[in-house]
This record gives sequence, C-alpha cells and structure tokens, in this order.
Amino acid sequence: MDAEQILLTFIALMAIIGNIVALYYLAKRRVNNYIMLCVNLSVSAEIQSIFGFLPTLFLEKDSKKTTLLCRLAAFFSVFPSFTSISILTAVAISRMFLLEKPFLSNHGCYRSLFYKIGMASWVYSLVWASLPLLGFSSYTLEATGSRCSINWTPKRVSDKIFLILLVILMFFLPLIIILVSCFYTARVIHLKLTYFSCTYGKDNIETKRFKKKENKAVLSLLIMVLSFLLCWTPYATIALLSAFTSITTPILLLRVAALFAKVSAVVNPIIYCTKENVFYNITIAFKLRNASLINRSRNMENKNNALDLKPTCAISCK
Repeated sequence: MDAEQILLTFIALMAIIGNIVALYYLAKRRVNNYIMLCVNLSVSAEIQSIFGFLPTLFLEKDSKKTTLLCRLAAFFSVFPSFTSISILTAVAISRMFLLEKPFLSNHGCYRSLFYKIGMASWVYSLVWASLPLLGFSSYTLEATGSRCSINWTPKRVSDKIFLILLVILMFFLPLIIILVSCFYTARVIHLKLTYFSCTYGKDNIETKRFKKKENKAVLSLLIMVLSFLLCWTPYATIALLSAFTSITTPILLLRVAALFAKVSAVVNPIIYCTKENVFYNITIAFKLRNASLINRSRNMENKNNALDLKPTCAISCK
C-alpha cells in the first residue's frame, strides 16, 4: 500500500467507527425532526465507508480494466455521497421551516413530513447514481488507476449533459439553498438579539443568552458552508472542466477530489451530531464510567483494608 491508500484507509476506518458511535447514541435520544435527518446522514456515510471505500483496497494498482467490483465500489461511493448532499440540503430547508413555525417543530404531521423528506433524499440520489449504470455517462477507471468513478473524460454529448446537470443539481443548487438558509438563520437570531437588547438592555440575562446563541449559530453556519465547499468543490471543478473544455483532468486534482469526498463521510456526521450534543454526551458517558470504575476500585480497597485491620484489632484488644 502506498501513502495515498494508507491515508484513505485511515479516513475510511475513522468514518466507520465515528458513524457507528454516532448512530448508537442517536438511537438513545428522543426522536425529533432533526435527529431523523442526522440518522439518515450517518447511515449514508456508513454505507459510503463500508461499501464504497473498503472495496477499493482490493483493486489492482494501475489496472487497465474496469472490473465489476470497481463499478460497484464507484456506485456505493457516489450514491451515499449524493444522499449526504440531499440530506444536507434537507437540513438547510428544515432549519428555515422550523424557524418560520417553531411551535410546530415536533408536531406529528410535520414528523411524518420529515420522514418523507429523508426517503425522498434517498430515492432522488438513487436515481442520479443509477443513471451511469443505465447508459447516461458511466462508471469507469480513473486516470489514477486506483479506483473507479463517474466518467470525467466524456466523449458523447449525453455524457457532457449529465455532468452539467450533475453540477447544477448536486452542487450549485444545494450550495445556494444552504447559503440562503444560513443567512436566514443568522438574520432571525440577530433580530431576536436586537429585540432583547432594545427591550431589556444589553446586560440582561436573556440578551446575553441570545448573544451566545448568535455567536454559536454563526460559527456553526460558517463550518457548514466551508465543509460543503471543501468536500465537493474539487469534483465540481473536474465536472466543469470535463464538460466545457478539452483539458485533460490533472491526476493530482483527481487524487485531491477523492480525498476530500471521503473526508465528508467523517466531517458531516460530526458537525450535525455535535449540534445535538451527541459527542458531548459520549464524553460525559466515558467520564461517568471511569468515575464509577474508580469509585468501585476505591471501595474494594477500603473493604480489603478493613478486612486486614480486623485481626490486628482483635489481637490488640486481647
């Protein structure tokens, strides 16, 4: 294994372990609309890690043939990736929806709506991921010779149309929705902060609480946008270059794109599960467990010391 494969293997293992832990603790929490979307996000990242990343380790290095295993690995990398993007877009839309109608955020009918949003994200992504298998573009061996992906060297007009639509509907449209959601969320929180400042003053407890909430929200939104851009801009750049120019895609760009796309399987669940304090609860659980083990060991030591002192006490009493 070369350095690239070692790094990708490490990312895959981190994604598998991280998403299993996230799913375990998400399952223990009270189900709400946001939790459902987080579960879908972690499941898609887990599928991507196991069925998309690990099979590439068994592909022959610098192979010239596109095998069935290579195509399947490409499909199971692309399908969950599209699902993650769709779910992130759904998270952005749901945030605006719940800010608009906060008193109905956990209402039963809206919960069923969020179930449908999750299912629609999977179906929508499955359709896009299946098109290359049906003849619209194809899954083929990359120029790196180490993995398969969507055909980035299109020769047919249909292949170029597929890449253009893919960039519009799987990159630019979700990015616009995420940005609009971020600005809308920041605006709502800022308006509430202004209201509390004008009504109760800047030193009021509620004003300070909303100030902290605004700072946290802005940081969260920046991380959301930057992570999306970092993970998917390289592949969007490759698709645009392939569709509109005759430039051969640089191998370095292919390697970077594959690396950042795999990092998304680790980063996305951490970002969104952290908002529900999942990993904070994990830390607390480990601390409580360690504290209980320490207390048990101390109690055992005290009991042993007490047993050792009993004969001595008996002798001294005599």
